[in-house]
Amino acid sequence: MRLPFGPRAVARAGRATGGLAVALVVCAIAVAVEPVPSLPAWIRAAFALALVALAGGVHHVVGRRSRAPLGWLSVDEGGVRRVDRNGAVTLVDWKQPFGLVVFASPDRARLLLALTSPGAMRYVSARVQDASDAAGASGLLDRATTAAESDLRADEHALSAADAEKLLDYVARRSPAAVDRAYLSDASGEAIVLDGGELRVGARRIDLFAPLEWRASFFQELGAQVASVCQATWVRQGEVEVVFVAPMPGDRAWSPEADPAVRAAGHGAVVQRSVARDLRLMQASAGEPPPRELRRAIDRVFMLHLRHALDRAPRVARAPSPPSRPMPEGRA
Repeated sequence: MRLPFGPRAVARAGRATGGLAVALVVCAIAVAVEPVPSLPAWIRAAFALALVALAGGVHHVVGRRSRAPLGWLSVDEGGVRRVDRNGAVTLVDWKQPFGLVVFASPDRARLLLALTSPGAMRYVSARVQDASDAAGASGLLDRATTAAESDLRADEHALSAADAEKLLDYVARRSPAAVDRAYLSDASGEAIVLDGGELRVGARRIDLFAPLEWRASFFQELGAQVASVCQATWVRQGEVEVVFVAPMPGDRAWSPEADPAVRAAGHGAVVQRSVARDLRLMQASAGEPPPRELRRAIDRVFMLHLRHALDRAPRVARAPSPPSRPMPEGRA
């Protein structure tokens, strides 16, 4: 399977087509002004108009040709490769463990497919080109996790949304466990792996089928010269406790002020469910900076994806508060 990179737009064929269109217009003028005794004036006028319309059609239709792709995403029995004029780069080797996570802008116009492995992280960009392209990628758009515009790589080597869904479908058939799996690492290089029913942080393991506690927050980090706002996801299960942290994006797509923009993207039937889900998981309360020994700094685009996994896990049951006893009569 070969999926083309670049817009499906077309380019003009050039001067030859323009010259043909001009010639047809000249003929139309000649027919209109040159007297022909055997033809009534209204017939000559109608014929001239037909030639003008034909010239327009030639210029618009015949004068267009397909633009060559900027490259190809090659998917075969060996894996997934990016092929362009600079050569071929292997993005996925089927023999090696990998994961595929889909991200999208709040309006779902831009997408990013993250292909992660223990040794590398690769990205493939995609764009929704028109309504029919979006209709051919409903599964991809529904699965996508919302990300800030600033976290989506601007890349002219982008697939159409429908072709990106073809890649997702191929991976889902060949390696179902790879979909939504993520191989990450923190700032110190310690491995963080989200794999099906577990989240591993170095040697520690969080069972996503067992009860746990988690919450989202944001805090201000004071540096030597500037203060920065960071997002955090705290999780605890038994003796395992960790806080995933990352900087807030500059465009503040994760902040409460962005809610109206994110809500607006949810009006479409295709994306309504996923955007509403993400909007709920984006909500966070202000808190104190977490202890540094618990922090694990990650690539911020994956923060909401980790919250998805934690949100599906069962919660630790809290003991109900004892009912208040009525005060005896005669006491204040």
